[in-house]
Amino acid sequence: MKRQTGSARKPLFVSFPLLGVGLLSVVVFSLWLLPASAQGAAGARVLTLYSVATAEQYVNNADDRARGKGNNPFGNFRDASATVTHVGGAPFPGDEALFKFSLFADASLDRSAGSAIFTCQYNFNKNAYCDAVYQLATGTLFAAGAFNYDANSFALAITGGSGPYFGSTGGIQVSPGPKHSQRLALTLG
Repeated sequence: MKRQTGSARKPLFVSFPLLGVGLLSVVVFSLWLLPASAQGAAGARVLTLYSVATAEQYVNNADDRARGKGNNPFGNFRDASATVTHVGGAPFPGDEALFKFSLFADASLDRSAGSAIFTCQYNFNKNAYCDAVYQLATGTLFAAGAFNYDANSFALAITGGSGPYFGSTGGIQVSPGPKHSQRLALTLG
């Protein structure tokens, strides 16, 4: 095999066409992606709302086992006693809570901006997974997240929406607000 020297060498992408095409593809894709990601960061919309709880319904599911012990359609079934005893207050694993909120456009809580519903299912240590629906004048936003019952601040992920919010993603940072409200900082991508 004769070794090529000097200017007679073939460029690498000519000698290995697949490598050259792959390298060119990566460069073109990177150049295309850079402006798109910069535009996405610059195009993020931030919306601030305030919420006030107007109703709450707590569902304590502890009675379900007791109800089935004396009136069980499957015969004289006797379940083993619980291995964990609860000390302290609810919510306990398996419990559910529904929350209704009024939404406001400013901290004075004068201008209505819509309503919200949270459906939360509790697991251990008062941790909950909640689905939220924010009904705004222009459309609906869907969000979800996990947080502790005693948390003052928490975050939710925006998972979609309808109307102008169709296909939206982003997040909602919830923190204490004035007059027993919660401040919602929505970042829409």
